[in-house]
Parts: sequence; structure tokens; C-alpha cells
Amino acid sequence: MAERKSMTAAQETRENRGEVLLPTLPGPDYYAADVLEVERERVFAHGWVCVGRDEHLSGPGDYVTKEILGEPIFLIRGKDGQVRAFANTCRHRGTRLLDGEGSVRSAIKCPYHAWTYGFDGSLLGTPNVGETDGLERERFGLWEIAVDRHDGFLFVNIDGEAPSLASAIEAMPDSPLELARYGVGGLQVGGWRTYDVAANWKIVVENYHECLHCPSVHPELVKIVPLYRTGEVEEEGQTLGNTMGHGLTSFTSSGLSSLPPLSGLTEEDVTTFYGVYVFPNLILNYHSETVNAVYLYPEGPGRTQVISEFLFRPETIQRDGFDPSEVVEFRDLVATQDWTVCELAQRGVRSRFYEHGVYPRQEKHLYGFNQRYLAAREPLDTA
Repeated sequence: MAERKSMTAAQETRENRGEVLLPTLPGPDYYAADVLEVERERVFAHGWVCVGRDEHLSGPGDYVTKEILGEPIFLIRGKDGQVRAFANTCRHRGTRLLDGEGSVRSAIKCPYHAWTYGFDGSLLGTPNVGETDGLERERFGLWEIAVDRHDGFLFVNIDGEAPSLASAIEAMPDSPLELARYGVGGLQVGGWRTYDVAANWKIVVENYHECLHCPSVHPELVKIVPLYRTGEVEEEGQTLGNTMGHGLTSFTSSGLSSLPPLSGLTEEDVTTFYGVYVFPNLILNYHSETVNAVYLYPEGPGRTQVISEFLFRPETIQRDGFDPSEVVEFRDLVATQDWTVCELAQRGVRSRFYEHGVYPRQEKHLYGFNQRYLAAREPLDTA
């Protein structure tokens, strides 16, 4: 009994010093289908989800389709220049209207019964069905979804009940507003990679927020950012960035880049890597010559589609001989290393013995993410 009291006192001392090990989410939160269904309604339908860059919709009729946890939507640029989002389902019998990405000339035509819709979602034509059949076309336009833009990124809010996108971004713990000098809104996509990761989306997010794995998993990366050798992700007095090694300016195999730096950066920016996470599905990595945007799309309890885009100054992309491979390939190497351990984690959390794990001090940002995630899904948990 005396020994038990002594252990409790030691635990209290550690807690007072901020050294207590914090609990992870329980194992089923990473693989249970019913948890994913709650996330669909409370996290991904209720908040702002990033669906890519608006530059992919350059002219009227250009469209792109997305599936957000089983909810099919599409975005299209109208003749007035505005981008709108709609449920990707015909008002007649629910047929999927569009696939992939591309452009339509004058109207959106259902492939089943040829009902046609304008770029503003209005119902234009219903072959062989008219007012005499009881159809009032003005009542059967496409279901519109809230869409907004920040720094060239398009976000959708499926249930239309979230606060404004601007207020949501401003409230982020590591808001991209703090890095506005990078001028992300004026950058363009110059390279990309797509990955199918056999891991829950939260495991991917958690991996991004810690570096205890870096010394063993990322030998190339720790040469670029020496702090990562210690398992830390945060320098004293710095919340978003980490200093690169002496004389290094880029995430490449050499730590240097042949591409010109972004405009408006300070000397400190050129030698610092900044990272930002925009809840729930956008990661932004700020480098001297590129900003790497990473989009996460859950495709099941244990599978996530990851799209990684590299944004550059337009004049950099347009110059003769533009070749982004040095930055794209290094990021691809690091990403592939990450997906390997994320997939191992996904397999391990399914064990009957894994009730939950622990976060040491160096993983406090993971615990912070978990708390934000739980707050977002809480209304359905307690209903």
C-alpha cells in the first residue's frame, strides 16, 4: 500500500511538470465502420472540406467530381465565372451525372434519361416529360452545396451549417493566415502525386504532427532538418516552422534547389520549413520555392486517398526547362516512408489487446488534434 501511494505521488509530480503520458483514441476509432459514419455526418459533412485548387476549373463548363465519404458532389464553373458545387445526382432517379473531371459545352446532361441542367443547377430540359405530367421544372434544380475559396483552394460545406470559411480558418490553432506572405493564392500547380494509403485518415494526420518516428523512418529528412533527429517538431519560440541545416534551403536530396524562390520571403523564410494543418483534410508545407498541398480523402475506415500537389510561381512553371522533379521526388520519398508505417499502425490498432496507446510530451500536437476531432464528432456521440 505504501508503494502504491509513492507511485501516485510520482505521477502527480510528473503531471505538475507536464510530463504525464496522454491517452490516444481507442483502437476502434481507427477501424470501426460506425465511427466512420459518425465522422461522415459530423466532421466531413458539417465542416469545411478542401476539394482542391480553383485553377482546375479555368473556364465555363469546366468541372471536377469528388466523393467525400461516399457523398458524390461536383464543382463547375458557371458562365458568370463563379464556381458552384452540387450533389452529383439527378433529380429524376438519382443517376450520377458526371465522372472524373473535364468540361461540358452548354449543359449538364444525365446519361440515363437525358434531363439537362444549367451550370447554375437549374433544370433546363426533361425529354418527353412536361408540365402536363405534373413536373414543375423550377422545383427540380440540382441540390446546391455551399462552396467558398481561400488562397486559391476551394472548400465545400455539405450540410450548409458551418460558420463562414474565413472564421473557421482564422480560428485554426496553426492558421495559414500567419503565412500569407507566401502568396499561395497566386501560385499554380506544377507537379503532383496520388497515393492510396491503407490506413485511417486520422493515423495519417497524426503521423504528420510528430517526429518521434523521424530518426528511424526518415534518414534523408533528418539531414535536412536537424531538429527532427531529436524527435521534436517544435523549436523554442517557434510554432509553425523549423530551421533547416546550415546552408540548406530546400527539401531535396541535396538540401538545395535549382528553382527560384517564391516572392516576398525573408532570409529566415528561405532557410525555414513551415507546416500547417487545416482541419480536417488539408496539409500545407511551405518551402522556399514551392508550397506543397496535401489533401486527404477517407475512402473507408482503413483507407485514405492522398493527393499531393506542388505549387509554384506561374513564371517558374512557364520558363524553358521547368523541372520540379527534385522537390517532387524528395517529398515522394518521405511520403512513401510515412505510408509504410501508417499502414503498419492501421494493422496493429485492430488487435484485441490495443484498447488505446499513449502520447508522450513530444506528441502533444496529436493529443490536440484528437481533442479537436472529438469535439467535432461529439454531438452525435451524446445524442
